[in-house]
Amino acid sequence: MHSRNYNMREDKQKTTNISLRIPEEYRKVLQVQADKKAISLNAHLLRVFEIHLMNSGFGPTSITSSTGRLFQIRSEPHLDNVDETTWAFFIDEPKFEKERAYYLIGIARTVLRDWQVQDKATASKEIGLALLNYYNRRGLEIDRLVWNQYPNPDSDGRRILQPIDVPESMEQFLDLLMADQWKDKFIDQSEKSQDIRRGRSESALYR
Repeated sequence: MHSRNYNMREDKQKTTNISLRIPEEYRKVLQVQADKKAISLNAHLLRVFEIHLMNSGFGPTSITSSTGRLFQIRSEPHLDNVDETTWAFFIDEPKFEKERAYYLIGIARTVLRDWQVQDKATASKEIGLALLNYYNRRGLEIDRLVWNQYPNPDSDGRRILQPIDVPESMEQFLDLLMADQWKDKFIDQSEKSQDIRRGRSESALYR
């Protein structure tokens, strides 16, 4: 199951063949890890590279949707208190030079403690970007996301991960996202982008 999901994701992306020379002991360790996850060595290496890039601040911020629309993601810290660490994610559509949506995505402090996260801000940003890319891979238009986690309609753009939502470690959660095996019980998709739902005229997109 894992291998099939990873191969499907690899087939959707432009790939480049490279020759990588590593010590044999590293190859053995990586192969053992891949076997435990029931995925290919190549898929496991891609996962290691992706996590490294995210940890280095190179998380994917440019997304092409299943309908061919290009989005750019901007982010900035929003909240860091005893309850949660949250980032604001702005979804821009360069074609129209417009901000299409604005989301608050964060992690509850209990989850951060369970994951033994030292850098809460960086971890929250990485998870937010990983979630947006996950929703996009699932075929959702990321300017139309709606969450029903909170009863207030004004909070339909807010998602805070709680202990019940995630596994025991951040690494396991990223594994599930990248294998498209996690399910968000609160996510839905509106028929219109968030900016249109909240009052922007569709004709304003072309100005």
